[in-house]
Amino acid sequence: MPPKKIALISDAWDPQVNGVVTTFKNIIPLLNKKGFDVEVLHPEMFSNFSYPWYKEIKFSYNTKNITNDFFTKYDPDIIHLITEGPVGFAGKKISLQKNLKVTSSFHTRFPDYIKQRFFIPRTFTYSILKRLHEHSVNVLVPSNSMIDELIKYKFKNLKLWNRGVDTNLFNPIKRNRSDTEIRLTYVGRVAIEKNIKEFLDIKGNYKKIVVGDGPELKKYISKYPEIEFVGLKTGEDLAKYYADADVFVFPSKTDTLGNVILESLASGTPIAAFPVTGPKDILANSNINSLDENLEVSIQKALRVNRDDCRKFALKLTWEDCTDQYLSFMIDAKTGQPVV
Repeated sequence: MPPKKIALISDAWDPQVNGVVTTFKNIIPLLNKKGFDVEVLHPEMFSNFSYPWYKEIKFSYNTKNITNDFFTKYDPDIIHLITEGPVGFAGKKISLQKNLKVTSSFHTRFPDYIKQRFFIPRTFTYSILKRLHEHSVNVLVPSNSMIDELIKYKFKNLKLWNRGVDTNLFNPIKRNRSDTEIRLTYVGRVAIEKNIKEFLDIKGNYKKIVVGDGPELKKYISKYPEIEFVGLKTGEDLAKYYADADVFVFPSKTDTLGNVILESLASGTPIAAFPVTGPKDILANSNINSLDENLEVSIQKALRVNRDDCRKFALKLTWEDCTDQYLSFMIDAKTGQPVV
């Protein structure tokens, strides 16, 4: 019997580095091991241009013919819409035309990002995003508090989909320091929606490191000469920055979860963050909860957290479980029936 074919439809793919890409890059090999064939419809397959403030993010156009050819040649058994961009909407349109059932997932709080940059009301942007998901049998969401948020905007068929973390790559054994300074590290996009300025402005006898690229990087390098900006890091290099940190500072108030939080915990490094969607869903009821409305207080709480407890917490979050849960929500495109 030939393997069932999964079509992933996404505006987020290489060369982007974000939680969406990380998640699917980790589960695709596991889906393959379980006997599924996976193909991704992504922006590099279309004519595209870069967003002005995020050069790595592509906006696709002239999507109709290529999307139609993809569906005709691949003939997927399962269709999953990952993002609410031009590629995602093109995949939805063809699916509806062919009377195929789909699932989708919600990853990014674009309404918050857009409100911060352009002052467009969240209600307007959510109404656009909701159109992608309105015909989905299941809409996968990474946190319970994000589900609560989406319910307010009348999203339907919401399902909690937990994440995993690579505990071999992100590992306390990679810690290699002899100094005694308190090291605070941020990993992520250097952008206003990540609220990174709140971290950069913290005073105190700390060594602060920023790992990542983004539209505000050059400005902040100039404005904060005392802070070490090391740029984008991946793989072993990234793992060392996590492990060498005393506290991982996550100032964002707009994330739906925060995969970087899980990577830090797997490295044995506690978290300083606000009690908002994402951090509170991960940490609120745990013995490593150091969240606080005041980020500096959260840092002090995090410094008292046992690093071994962070590692133990992360060991329970596997990509294998994440993949199994993902499959439990997938449906046959032709019948709408569960595939497992």
